[in-house]
Amino acid sequence: MITQTIDLYEYFGTARGGAKKGTLTAIRHGQMPELGVEKERPAMLVIPGGGYAMVSEREAEPVALKFFSQGFDAFILDYDVAPVCYPAQIVQAGMAMLYLRREAENLYISKDHIAAVGFSAGGHLLGCISLLWDDPALRALFGDECEKIRPDASVYSYPVITSEKGVAHEGSFVNFCGNSGAKAEDYSLEKKVRPGVSPSFIWTTTTDNAVPAENSVLLYSALLAAGADAEMHIFAEGPHGLSTCDAEVYPQEPKETYFNQCRKWLDLAYEFLRVRGFGLKTL
Repeated sequence: MITQTIDLYEYFGTARGGAKKGTLTAIRHGQMPELGVEKERPAMLVIPGGGYAMVSEREAEPVALKFFSQGFDAFILDYDVAPVCYPAQIVQAGMAMLYLRREAENLYISKDHIAAVGFSAGGHLLGCISLLWDDPALRALFGDECEKIRPDASVYSYPVITSEKGVAHEGSFVNFCGNSGAKAEDYSLEKKVRPGVSPSFIWTTTTDNAVPAENSVLLYSALLAAGADAEMHIFAEGPHGLSTCDAEVYPQEPKETYFNQCRKWLDLAYEFLRVRGFGLKTL
């Protein structure tokens, strides 16, 4: 296993401004010279949640290791949170994707099979780079290269999507927009779906007590209307923040029966990605 931390601002030679974070932690497979061949892998960018108030450890390394075990090279984004606000988060996520595109050959990852998984507010940030990859802040920094920011597949995990009253996780939008002048409705993602969006996998629970399942339904409906390749799973029970649904992310092994159901999201997501070409390749 190869581990490395990349300072994205340093890599791109971009001034930090008020940003404090913006790093990418790589968890990669090494090559095995004794095999006599080199292998190229799909990549997964992991974007933890936390309401743009924190970055959840529970949705970072444990998730990355799950995808690592399935042959992905995984990269965890540590991004800024309140009081740092837009455009820092979208810029940092955009830099992460562009770093992976630019360095794909050196990292032995497939430049056309770079997916991203986002949780809760991290799901909103995933949606920003999946649907708003040409956001003015990104275009100002990267010009036409911002087209490479869009992931090749997006895995939304109980995501924050809409700014609609009564359904929105309002705290996430308050923290994201801050005092930047950005408007929540301009980052209400169900309104930003357009033709050509990458394959999208969505999962949530009916009983999510923080980010209502309607967020996922609104996104799925918009994807369908745009003719997108989309799959959604809504499990009957389960609280917000399930992550990998196992003892790794809880004080002890969860005993509620719904954990056994909800952790199936991982196998479903693996299969969704595999049938779309996200697999190991011998060079």
